[in-house]
Amino acid sequence: MIEFLRYDNMMAEYYNNMSACSVPLLSWEFYAEYLAALDTFKDDLGVLKKLTKNWNFSRNYHEEFIDKQSVIVITNPNLKIVYASKNIEKLNGYTPKEVIGNSPKMFQGRDTCSKTSAKVRTAIDNEAPFEISILNYRKDDTPYYCLIKGFPVHDKRGKLVNYIAFEKAA
Repeated sequence: MIEFLRYDNMMAEYYNNMSACSVPLLSWEFYAEYLAALDTFKDDLGVLKKLTKNWNFSRNYHEEFIDKQSVIVITNPNLKIVYASKNIEKLNGYTPKEVIGNSPKMFQGRDTCSKTSAKVRTAIDNEAPFEISILNYRKDDTPYYCLIKGFPVHDKRGKLVNYIAFEKAA
C-alpha cells in the first residue's frame, strides 16, 4: 500500500508541475478535441513561452491562440516579423519561414485601404494597442479581410521589445 501512496503522490506532483491547462471532462469527444488542439499547437506554445519570458505583457496569448485559434505574429520594434505561428499557413498560405524577416505589409496589396494602414501606423508610432479589420492578400493573391488585434510589448524594465498581433479571418 505504501508503494501506491508514493506513486499517487509522485503523479500528483508531476501533474501539478505541468504547464497544460486542466479542463473539466464533460465528454470524451470534447476532451479529445481539446487534446488534439493542444497537440497541434504544442510546438508553437513552447516557442511562445521562450519568447515571452521577459515580457511585461498581461494579455493571455494562450487563450487567443488555443481557444480562439488566432494566428500570432510577433515583430521586433522595427516591424520585421520574428515569429509567426504555424496556423498562419491555414489563414493565408504562407509558412512561418516565408514570413520571418519580412514586414507585415507583405500581406497588403492593391486594394488594401491606405487609411486603414495609416491608422495601424499611427497606433504603432504611439505604441498604442489597436483592433482593426484590413483587406490582406493570401499567397495565391486572393483577398481576405483580416481582423487584427495588435499590442506593443515592453520588457520588465519598460523598454519596447516587440509587437504582437492576434489575427483571424474576418
